[in-house]
Amino acid sequence: MTVILSRVEPVRARLWIPIAMFVAGMALIATAVATGEADVSLVIVFPVFSGSSLLFLLATLLIISSFIVGFVLMAMDHERTEERVEAASEGMSSSAPRSRTEYGGVVLLGPIPIAFGSNKKVALIMLVVGVILAIVVLVVLLAYA
Repeated sequence: MTVILSRVEPVRARLWIPIAMFVAGMALIATAVATGEADVSLVIVFPVFSGSSLLFLLATLLIISSFIVGFVLMAMDHERTEERVEAASEGMSSSAPRSRTEYGGVVLLGPIPIAFGSNKKVALIMLVVGVILAIVVLVVLLAYA
């Protein structure tokens, strides 16, 4: 049996900060539940935590801020990566065809579609898809109500 190991670039140390914040927040929630300062209930298959103690508030703030810090750090890292790619591509010959990946998505918050994309055309297509999905969901909900 042959095992092929590929070289994977290690995650930068600063990207571990939001992970550590999230884990610390979860540990504080577990502590709050264990000490009776917070409650756990199950809604369908999702755990729901509720509490009114200072420990639970700190845990919630840590978890929310971990997402914010993570998105900011990833955006900063993405900008630096794009700068390095542009600098490297300037050194390459222009005879090679260059392909660009386009991406997009849509998030439905209730009946409201939020569209995003790598450019305006893709974002507009995603918005149309989101509006169609919202209409379909509303029609299905009204048909079975």
